[in-house]
Amino acid sequence: MRSTPHFTAIAALCGICGSAGAQSFSFASAPPARHSGADCPRFLAGAPRPFTQEAVERGVVYPVGFSSGFSIGLGSGAFVDLDLDGDPDIVAIGREDGLVGFFENDGAGFFTDRSAASGAPMLPEAGAVCAADYDADGDLDLFINNVNLDDTLLRNDGGFFFTDVTVQAGVGGGLGSGGGSTWGDINGDGWLDLYVSNRTGTPFFDSPLEYTDVRNRLYLNLGDGTFVDIAPNLGVDEDAFTLTSAFFDYDRDGDTDLYVGNDISALCKQWSNTLYENVGGAFVDVTAFSGTESCTDTMGIGVGDFDGNLYPDLYCTNTPQAPGNTLMLNNADGTFSSVSVAAGTDSFALGWGCLFFDHDNDTRQAIFVCNRGAPNRLYDFREPWPCEDIAQAMNVDHVGSTYNVSTADIDADGDLDLLVQDISDNLRLYINHEGERRPWIRLRVVGEAPNRHAVGALLRVETPSKAQISEVLIGGNNYRSQNELVQHFGLGEHCRTTQVHVRWPDGQERTLFGYEGDAVWSIFPPSMLGDSDFDGCLTMVDLWSMLASVGPVRPGSEIHDIDGDGRVGANDWRLLLVRVGIER
Repeated sequence: MRSTPHFTAIAALCGICGSAGAQSFSFASAPPARHSGADCPRFLAGAPRPFTQEAVERGVVYPVGFSSGFSIGLGSGAFVDLDLDGDPDIVAIGREDGLVGFFENDGAGFFTDRSAASGAPMLPEAGAVCAADYDADGDLDLFINNVNLDDTLLRNDGGFFFTDVTVQAGVGGGLGSGGGSTWGDINGDGWLDLYVSNRTGTPFFDSPLEYTDVRNRLYLNLGDGTFVDIAPNLGVDEDAFTLTSAFFDYDRDGDTDLYVGNDISALCKQWSNTLYENVGGAFVDVTAFSGTESCTDTMGIGVGDFDGNLYPDLYCTNTPQAPGNTLMLNNADGTFSSVSVAAGTDSFALGWGCLFFDHDNDTRQAIFVCNRGAPNRLYDFREPWPCEDIAQAMNVDHVGSTYNVSTADIDADGDLDLLVQDISDNLRLYINHEGERRPWIRLRVVGEAPNRHAVGALLRVETPSKAQISEVLIGGNNYRSQNELVQHFGLGEHCRTTQVHVRWPDGQERTLFGYEGDAVWSIFPPSMLGDSDFDGCLTMVDLWSMLASVGPVRPGSEIHDIDGDGRVGANDWRLLLVRVGIER
């Protein structure tokens, strides 16, 4: 103990001290299953096992319905780790009395209703929900779009209790007709900014319930708990029937671009979708060049790499008329190609929410599509095309008024489950059994304050047979809903990765080698490595913690694998000593 002051003094030389600040994380992870060889013995051939609907059995009782009769898909469900214990909780809106639903996950996929004492106001016209750490205190806050009412920002105060800070933050937005919202850091300052979609303008039919004169808004986060709308200044305050929008990095250049999905644009009668490229914090309309106008009644947007070329593709839902839903593949040169007909994913039903996800851990993305008055779809990737709709085989082909879907691994078994919302029905929670047949890896990307959840981080995971990508996204992807922030990758027939590469929004990068599958890993940026107690300084505590972690890296010891070789050993010790100034 007498050596502790010595190391504390030396730590003052370290670039971490006084800059990163203390950061607290409490993540529970199961130990990894170890395997040898590239081919995984866990791969089980045979007939697929479907999803089972278990909402009520697992404690999720939340009926959706609206007293106003206004049914353009109000309400949604979101997977959000509200208490930072490592598992996704559920936030639900859309109950007739306006109660916002909060359901705490016990880690095994069973939920306790925490709604009654949440402090959230009653929101009978709530239309969408997404979660982000707007105030950089480490937990996820909630933004809720309302229809013909001010929007609502709920600050997470811990213990499933929330405070309405809408007025103080300046994000009420006026009496907008709220669509889905999306969060991203548009100017690289680390603070998360907010784009709010509104159904604006007078369409070719007159329905005053469905529009207002409040345009889309882009709230710049000022870093002091307040926002200012800069949408008019940047030219992204669209006067259109915007139902949903998505921040994502379409060109993978490290900044967040914006895709705006507009309704009532079939046959380009009034509006089409818009793709804005982020150029130094300003937005440039590249829709025509990129081929992403998608002249459809876009209700939902999916973002994911469907064709495996390591660039994100787009899927937009539509009403039953031609051209149906639109699948646009990213050509990796700034342009997209519409391939719905060839892929067989045009659907021709009244589509709403949609998402890409690897339902069976085979490394390929499937597309889930919510429909109203028609069976929901699950398009499984097939080579050669067309894709196959396997929704019936997977037991997710419910027929109703289905608007929203979100995905997360709720029961920590390594596959992605689904939360589906139908009007005039209880939430539907589909438990995935099909994914149990193959190995997987899940990556929780940790960022520095203020962007502690690393929103906008780009990931690339490689096995001997394939590379995959993903991006940490908030909102936009789906329809008025949100997926969990942990990034999930099926590994097919392989039990470990050959390489994992992460690029943080601030430009930091890391490459990890040989990380095992069937585990949840926290990935830290270079600036945080070695700081095991997250106090912003490297001290004797961190040195002793590294010594206790020597050997193959395991969940909980990732912060000590400084060289990224999958082990905590002598080279990591040397690198830590260099960082604290003892060695050069």
